[in-house]
Amino acid sequence: MSSVKRPDYLRSVLACSLFSALAGFSTTTVLAQDNYVVAGSAYNLENNQLIYRELYTGIDENQSVRVDYVTPEGNTFASKTLVYQGEPYQPSFNYEDTRDNEYVSAQFQGARLVLTHGMNSAQNEKVIYDNARMVIDAGFDAYIQLNWDKLVAGKRLKFDFAMPSRLSSLQLEVRKIKGPESPVYDANFGRDWIYFRIAPAQKFVSLFADPINLAYDPNGKYLMRFHGRSNIDDDSGGPQDVRIEYEYTN
Repeated sequence: MSSVKRPDYLRSVLACSLFSALAGFSTTTVLAQDNYVVAGSAYNLENNQLIYRELYTGIDENQSVRVDYVTPEGNTFASKTLVYQGEPYQPSFNYEDTRDNEYVSAQFQGARLVLTHGMNSAQNEKVIYDNARMVIDAGFDAYIQLNWDKLVAGKRLKFDFAMPSRLSSLQLEVRKIKGPESPVYDANFGRDWIYFRIAPAQKFVSLFADPINLAYDPNGKYLMRFHGRSNIDDDSGGPQDVRIEYEYTN
């Protein structure tokens, strides 16, 4: 497995599938399209079927990354642009889904963080002024990397996570857990990985929300596996839980 040379905080932004073949296409073929540097695969937790792939371009001169979401057949149904111009854990982004004309964004306007969610012609916004500790979208990976030593030492850290689709935020807690405690643990592969769990910080809320489980390769602090609620709705517009496998390639 090779790695892409890039800023540490963009490592999960440039994540891709562990498998060398994705729905009949080789990783090399997938990455060759539109200068993609990364491909990722999301699998249904119930039947282990491939649901969608996410294809990432490299970061450009404007510090932006495009993410295209495609069906197993290769048809693009949604796209997202991430821009890293402030804190590494606070990328601004725009997301558009052509299946239901959904639009989601988190954009800074000076000191204000504006969350936007729209469907067809209807659109709503919310301004968050107290956003210094806010983690946005893929910025959760940067947050973990920036606090790696504390987390590996056993410290639990709390942060606010922006939820533009709900025009709100939620306080979450991340902590390291033992491998066998994680649903993404595999004794035959990734035995040396570091495992983290992200869950609502408030116990009452945690009763109604399943945690997100992550696996990292400590050699480079690369995110290798994700297990939990996807930020991509299913074709009916409902939530879906997935396992996403990641690999890094030149």
